[in-house]
Amino acid sequence: MSKLNSSSNSNFNPYSTISVNGQNKASVAYTPYGSFSTYNMTPAQKEAYNYAQNEFAKNLSQINVFSDDIQKDFDNQVQNFIDSGAQDIQEIYEPMIREMQNDIASRFGNLDNSIFMDNLNSIEDKRAQAVSDLAQDAQLYRQDLINNELNNRYQFLDYLNNYQQQTENNILSTLNQATNSLNGANSYYTKQSANNNLSGFSNINDTLSSILGLFIS
Repeated sequence: MSKLNSSSNSNFNPYSTISVNGQNKASVAYTPYGSFSTYNMTPAQKEAYNYAQNEFAKNLSQINVFSDDIQKDFDNQVQNFIDSGAQDIQEIYEPMIREMQNDIASRFGNLDNSIFMDNLNSIEDKRAQAVSDLAQDAQLYRQDLINNELNNRYQFLDYLNNYQQQTENNILSTLNQATNSLNGANSYYTKQSANNNLSGFSNINDTLSSILGLFIS
């Protein structure tokens, strides 16, 4: 709601406030030196707004910079990825080689034959390809870690920026309401004053007409 302060000696109101739950949230004042607008934040609002400003400024210049600790964390995650992949490759190809060894030994009595070597080379080629794929996947995994970290940072900065803009928009909206309320009141006072002046002028004309009528009659 708006509270308008008026003076019995003037039809112009120089001051308007917006109050919420009994608390003065915004005020607008007209003075001979210009108009002044003020918005009053609660302590919690001020703390949150200052935090958003400080965190945005602090993180903006470091958004693409990774500390040694973060780099080390990336290295550890990539190494775990490689270790897990190598374990999977081991569990896939070692049983295949043992099974082939047992099959060849049971059928031919030894492993010194072309069938065993051909099959072994085929398995080794596949294992080597799996290891190569793992190395490429590890590089992609590291890049994903970097991209995810950057994405989280960008989202955080975007949130802080949006919070500041929304807060400022709310402040400007509240101040505009106070200004509109003040202008509306002064517009009303101006019309009332004009009507009163016209009414007084009409009374003077009536009086003059009555006096002239006495002389004419």
